[in-house]
Amino acid sequence: MNAQFHKTSAKRTLFYQGGIMLSNQNSSSNLTITGSLDVEIISAAEGRITLKLINAPVSPTDSVRFLLKDTDTRTILYPGISSLSSDTYLLDFTALQEFYEYRYTKTFRLLAEMTTTSKISYYRLHEISGFTSAPAPHIFIEDIYLKDDVKVPPTERIVELGLNPEAVSDQSLTITLHSRNHHVQLFHRCELKGLNMRGGILRITFDLNPGSLKYQKSILRFRNKLLEDAISYDFKTVRIKENGELLRIKITLDLHTIDWNGLYWDVMIQLFDSDTERTSLIQILIPPRRRMFMKFLYNGSFRTPDDFYVYPYYTGGAKLALINRAREQYDGFDIVLKEFTAMFLYNIAKPYWKKKHICLVDEKYSTRAQDNGYYFFKHCMDHDEETYLGQKIYYVITKDSPDYDMIRPYKKNVVHFMTIRHMCYILAAELLVSTDARSHIYAQRSRHSIFTRYTKNLPFVFLQHGVTALKRVDFFYGKGKPGSCDLFVVTSEKEKQIVIDNFDYEPDEVINTGFARWDVLKDKSQNSHDILVMPTWRSWLEGASDREFEESDYFRHYAALLNSQRFKDILEKYDLHANFYLHAIFQTHTESFHIAGDRIHLKSFGDTPVNELLMQCKMLITDYSSVSWDVLYQNKPTLFYQFDLDKYNEAHGSYIDMKTDLFGDRAETLDQLLDSLEKTIQNGFRMEPKYEQMQQEYFRFEDHEHSRHICEEIKKWMKRK
Repeated sequence: MNAQFHKTSAKRTLFYQGGIMLSNQNSSSNLTITGSLDVEIISAAEGRITLKLINAPVSPTDSVRFLLKDTDTRTILYPGISSLSSDTYLLDFTALQEFYEYRYTKTFRLLAEMTTTSKISYYRLHEISGFTSAPAPHIFIEDIYLKDDVKVPPTERIVELGLNPEAVSDQSLTITLHSRNHHVQLFHRCELKGLNMRGGILRITFDLNPGSLKYQKSILRFRNKLLEDAISYDFKTVRIKENGELLRIKITLDLHTIDWNGLYWDVMIQLFDSDTERTSLIQILIPPRRRMFMKFLYNGSFRTPDDFYVYPYYTGGAKLALINRAREQYDGFDIVLKEFTAMFLYNIAKPYWKKKHICLVDEKYSTRAQDNGYYFFKHCMDHDEETYLGQKIYYVITKDSPDYDMIRPYKKNVVHFMTIRHMCYILAAELLVSTDARSHIYAQRSRHSIFTRYTKNLPFVFLQHGVTALKRVDFFYGKGKPGSCDLFVVTSEKEKQIVIDNFDYEPDEVINTGFARWDVLKDKSQNSHDILVMPTWRSWLEGASDREFEESDYFRHYAALLNSQRFKDILEKYDLHANFYLHAIFQTHTESFHIAGDRIHLKSFGDTPVNELLMQCKMLITDYSSVSWDVLYQNKPTLFYQFDLDKYNEAHGSYIDMKTDLFGDRAETLDQLLDSLEKTIQNGFRMEPKYEQMQQEYFRFEDHEHSRHICEEIKKWMKRK
C-alpha cells in the first residue's frame, strides 16, 4: 500500500500524491483533546506502524482514524490506514519523509480520531510496554538523504516513533523527523568538564556515556555551506578513563595547524555502532554552571595569522563550538556592567518604563539610516503616527554613524546604540520595527553579554531589507524559527504567497504594503550617466579574511568585470560611468578591488545613500540582490550576472526559477553580460516588453505612501492582539 497524506491547516488544503486520497471536511487544526488511549506497538518498520488499541471506547459503528499534528504549526496530516481487526490498525507513513526541513527537527503528535453519529473526539496515545522505564523509540524509516545536504559524508535522516525526549512532561506518542546524529545525541550523554587554550593548544575534557557505541575520535569541523569548503581536523585523544558507565576523555588540538576560514567551527565526537556499522557525530553539551563560567569568567582566545581571534562559545542548543572573527568594541566586560546597571534601573522604576509605551525602530547593526527602518521612522515623525499608534517611537543608531545628520532633526526620539538608556528601552519596549531580525537591535555577537535573551520576546514587525524571492531564508525567518516575527511586510501578492507557503505564517500575519523606503523612490536618471553594479553577498565568504576573499570566484569575476577593457570601452563609447557598490557585509573588502580608469567608481558604505544610487542609475547590474525590485519599481532595467548559480543554489536556494522567472536578461559569462549591457544601452535603457509585463504584476501600491500602509496594518494587528 502506498502512502498518502491529506494535509490541512487553518487556511489551505494540500494533497500529496502516492496512493489513496484521504479527505476530511470536519477536521480542525485547533483540536480539543478528550483524553488518552493506551496502545501496543505491534511493529514499526519500513515506513509502517501496526498498533493495537487497548480498552478503547470503540463501537462497531464508530469510525477510527489517526492523524499527525505538527507541534510547531497548525498542520495536520492523515496517513493511509488499514483495519487489520476491530482494534488493530496498519498505518502507512512512507511519504512522511517528504516533510523534512533541511537542518531542522520536525515533531508531530500522533492522535486518534473517533467519529460517532453525534461527535468527533480526539485522543492522545500512550504506549504500553513491559519496561518499567520509558520504552525505547522505534526507528521505522531510515536511510533518508536530502539533496541539499552538503556534509561529507551526507547526514542520514530518520523517522522515529516514541516519546518526545525533549518534552519530558509530554508522555504521549510522537513521530519525529530528525537526523540520526540528533537521535544519538539525545540518548548518549556527552558533557564538558574542562577547557583551556593556553599556548595555542586547545585542551578539552568531557564525559561520554557511549552505551553500546564505541568512541572513535573527536573532530573540529568548519560549519560550511558548500561541499568544496568542507574542512575538518582530528583532535589527539590524550586519555580515556572509565568511570562506571562514563568515559572521561581528554583531547588536544594545536590551533597553529588550522587553516582558519569563516566564522563557526563545531567540536564533534564520532561514535561507531558495530551492530549496524553506522557512524554518528554528536556534540559536547555545556552544563549551566560551566556556561556561566565561559560567559563571564573565561577570556581565553587564540590569535590567528590574519589577526582574527578564536574563542569558545556555546550554541543555542548549549553545545560547544568555536568562533573565528575580528575583535569588536562590544566584546569587553564593560558591556556586562552596563547591562546589570540597566536591569537595576529598569526594575526599580518598572511602572515608569511601562507608561512610556516604547516602540524601537532600527536597521542592521544600528549603524545607518538609509533603509526601510529610517524611512518608516521619518514618516512616523513627520505625520504624528505616535498618536495614531499610541506608541512613543524611537530610532536606535550608533553615536558615530555617518548618517547621524539625517536623524538629527528628530534627536528627541533618537536612542544611542549600546548605551544604558538603549538597554533600558529594550527591556521596556512594547514593539520593535526593524529591517532585520530582532536580535540586531543589540550587539548580538557581544562575547560576554547576557542581554540578548531579552530581545527574543519583543513583539516584532519585520520590514525586510529586500524582497523574499531570490534567496531562501525560511529556515531562519520562518514562523517559530530564530528570526520569526509577528507581522511580515511584503511587496506583492506573489511575495505574500511565497511567505505563506514556505514560512508557515497565516495570511493576516503577512502584510502587503510595499517597502517604506519606496516612499521616496523616484527615477532621477534623466540627466544621469550612471549605471550601478551592486552584487549581493555570499554566505560562504562571511567573515573571510582579505586573502580568502581575494582567492574566491566572487572576487575574481567582479574584478574581471571592473578591469575589463571591453567594459571600459563601452562606458567610454556611450559616455557612461559605473558605480560599484559591495554589500554591507563585504564592505571591509572594498579596497581589494584596484581599478584603473576614471569611469568606474568604488562606492563605500556611507559615501552615498543606497536609495540615491538606485534613483540616479539608469540601470542595474546585480546577481541575486533584491535591490533589483527597487529598480523595477522605477521601470528601469536590470541585468543578472549569475556566474556561480549552481554554487549559490547549493548554499542558499531560491523561491523562483532563476532561468525563467527573472525580469531581466541573465548572463553566466562576462561576454554574455557585456553583450546584454550594450543591447540595453542601445535600446535607450528601456525594459523589454516581456519584462514590462512582469513589472505590472508585482506591486500592489505605487503611491509612495507605503509607510502609511504599514502603520495602518500595525494598528489593525494591535487591535487583534
